[in-house]
Amino acid sequence: MSESTHSDRIADEEIHIIHVDDEPDFARMVGQNLADEDDRFRVQSTTDPGEVAAIVEAGSVDCVISDYMMGEVTGLDVFSEVREIDPEIPFILFTDTGSETVASKAISAGVSDYVIKGVVKEQYSLLATKITTHVERRRSQVAASHTRQQLHEITENTDDALFLFSADWATLEYVNSQHEEMFGQSVETLYDDPTAFLQAVHPDDVDDVKRAMQKVSEGHPQQMEYRIQAEITRWVESHAEPIVDETGTVVRIAGYTHDITERKKREINLIETNERLERFASIVSHDLRNPLSVGDGYLDIEREQSDSENLETVARALDRMQVLIDEMLTLAREGQEVTDAKLVPLETVVRSSWNNIEQKHATLEVDTDIRVQADRIRLGQVFENLFRNAIEHGGESVTITVGVLDSEVGFYVENDGEPIPEENKTEIFETGYTTNTDGTGFGLAIIKRIVEAHGWQIRATDGTTGGARFEVTGVDLVDHQTEASNS
Repeated sequence: MSESTHSDRIADEEIHIIHVDDEPDFARMVGQNLADEDDRFRVQSTTDPGEVAAIVEAGSVDCVISDYMMGEVTGLDVFSEVREIDPEIPFILFTDTGSETVASKAISAGVSDYVIKGVVKEQYSLLATKITTHVERRRSQVAASHTRQQLHEITENTDDALFLFSADWATLEYVNSQHEEMFGQSVETLYDDPTAFLQAVHPDDVDDVKRAMQKVSEGHPQQMEYRIQAEITRWVESHAEPIVDETGTVVRIAGYTHDITERKKREINLIETNERLERFASIVSHDLRNPLSVGDGYLDIEREQSDSENLETVARALDRMQVLIDEMLTLAREGQEVTDAKLVPLETVVRSSWNNIEQKHATLEVDTDIRVQADRIRLGQVFENLFRNAIEHGGESVTITVGVLDSEVGFYVENDGEPIPEENKTEIFETGYTTNTDGTGFGLAIIKRIVEAHGWQIRATDGTTGGARFEVTGVDLVDHQTEASNS
């Protein structure tokens, strides 16, 4: 809530006042005059000093106004009883006893204010002003305390270490307790030495962190990854933002640090996996292609000397081996994480992929202006393999439709050929699975690898016209209308 909104809310709230005076006529006059001064005032009068504390305890009272001398009871007696119930409630003495002794006693006791009764109207205006000032101050303090409590609950119920430094990192203004678990040092240590967190940073990363700190101090937001050496070595990521004044000068630095150890482990494992796949691909490419080249060479020599049908059988076998090697290489490499994703028009990729395959008598239907965040080349391979699969299993005259899913974020490719048997809808994505004696079983496995490398999912289901349908979900889709409204 903004400060102005909060102030407006306080200004609109009713103010409940208890006024105690042993003169009933005077009490009624005070109530009427205060109501005339401010229509928010709701004045409850009493001539019994002994019941004031009970009224405060029973209801929502914002302020107490009390005479000083009321028989054997004084306003300070009432004050003492009321403050036992509510230690912060505004209490104003409104009395015709204007001696310095009484005023001194009132101030020493902690009374909020002291107003002398008078016969002029201005006294009620003064009293109303003091009531409003003390009540609104207290309400603001209560609201601020509530806000601080909420902020404390938020900051202490997060896994991130939150921080607020001076512009030169010389003073720590705030840090939550998560710092202790993440950096292995107490919050007090950091308050005593605001740069103490550098002691926990891995020696190889300290210089990088210091450079990033300097850039933030110069007004440039920073995001940095580095290691922490505590009980265990952690990877963390810090985000630091400069806070500037109206002149553009950096006055504070705010930010947070969160643990990315598990993410870094996955990244490292992915890199290692990709390296193994690349080594495998290189071995396949080198160690298998060389023997094939030798076989092709001798086959050509034999063809010049003989026209035996057996040589054609050998040629087909060598060609199939070449296809297997090519698809194995593709399968090994296409599982790598997509790191060069860009916003590409889905229809453009679809039609380009269609033109890259042998279409025979098949028909393509696509009409969408959706854009997707993807690696264009690898997405094209998905469509090419899905189109070839549809033609191979649905027939040369199959109709293939590409569209956007209605219920989920993604797209589909379906055909009007033969449906996929229910028991095969999962295993068709397994490497080597095929129902075609001439197939390699790698096509749909390659598709699944590319789809998952984008962070998407793919499933096989039935088409709307009875054929096969492949649905890709989890895709970031952007239509032209949304793109235009965000630009």
